[in-house]
Amino acid sequence: MIKAFSDKQIASIVADPAAAVYLLDKPRGVNSFQAISTLRKLLNQQKVGFSGTLDPLASGLLIVSTGKATKILDAFHTLTKTYQAEILFGVRSITFDLEGELIKNEQAKIFTQDDLEDVLQNFFGKQLQTVPAYSAVKVGGQKLHKLARKGKFVDLPKKEIEIFSLEIKKFAYPNLFLEVQVSAGTYIRSLAHDLGEALGTGAVLANLRRTKIGHFSVEQAVSLADLSLESLKAGRLDLADVIQYLNQHLGQ
Repeated sequence: MIKAFSDKQIASIVADPAAAVYLLDKPRGVNSFQAISTLRKLLNQQKVGFSGTLDPLASGLLIVSTGKATKILDAFHTLTKTYQAEILFGVRSITFDLEGELIKNEQAKIFTQDDLEDVLQNFFGKQLQTVPAYSAVKVGGQKLHKLARKGKFVDLPKKEIEIFSLEIKKFAYPNLFLEVQVSAGTYIRSLAHDLGEALGTGAVLANLRRTKIGHFSVEQAVSLADLSLESLKAGRLDLADVIQYLNQHLGQ
């Protein structure tokens, strides 16, 4: 369990001239580490980190910190995440998204929005979610996606997650646009897969955008295409305010 930061820790972090927190808008097709590499070169700093990896197929909010502010990154993991997800029904893939080969379900039957809303009710609240085979979670010291690519499939671990809200933004079978608010560690790919299985059609995650982490919004973020020293300076968050917000959350 992550503890709240003490006054001494806060003073040490804030006193570091290299310490800062930025919000980046990562584009689809770029992995999180590439985004950090770009920032590292621009700032000429090596001590740069981020909280909450986004898959290359996903876009959206990436929280980045530098210097001693990297010490607060783990605290962001405890915050709720909000995503806009596009789910495609009637197909399956081993990766639960478009990265794997799509297998069409010839027996899939079209369902209505009423059917969808009924099934969605079963996904609210705390639950055990099976980790995808193609993920960075380690089993026996090895990452699952590396084992899967070698054809070695193991018993997949389950983790407790919580789904706070599921809002249908648009639906016309086989496409669903869904806004979800979830606890840290929730795999939206797994949610899409499980939803498809519950409806008997199969489903994959077709697109994903992270819009919020706690109260931090992608609307405040600097896009990677517009990244410059000037845009970073303008978008730099007040470090003391960020830590105070995290402490309020950690103290709950």
